[in-house]
Amino acid sequence: MFNEELFGNMAKMFTTPLFRENFLDFFQAAQRDGLEAAKKYWHFPAGNNVFSPNTLELYEKLLDLYMALGFVTRFRFDEVRRENDELRRENKFLKEALCDLQANIFTEGGEKIQDAWRELADRQLETNKEIGKNFFEFFRQLPGNGR
Repeated sequence: MFNEELFGNMAKMFTTPLFRENFLDFFQAAQRDGLEAAKKYWHFPAGNNVFSPNTLELYEKLLDLYMALGFVTRFRFDEVRRENDELRRENKFLKEALCDLQANIFTEGGEKIQDAWRELADRQLETNKEIGKNFFEFFRQLPGNGR
């Protein structure tokens, strides 16, 4: 994969000030505009390559490596991060709203159960009183219990 000739060519390229300056521009173009724009950045007309013969091949390999690693532009990264932050805020809001809703439902449900229990107890008490009255009335009406 790496041989001494390739390593020598890379060292030669990096010692050239023009290459170093353009190499930085290449990465800035990749960050700003994406990998496809960076590819176009290095397309020279035939015979006008001012760098060593392997320069374009090196850039193509770097672009392939970055594509394989899932490289995205800084703009896209910032956009996705903002979207992620927004989704986290929405998720937090929805969780809090759901907790509040559940608390309200339990509170209202508890109040309704208490009201139903009181009403049931009051009805039971009235029914017991009515049964007691009817029971005593029944015994009064029995022969021999008249007063």
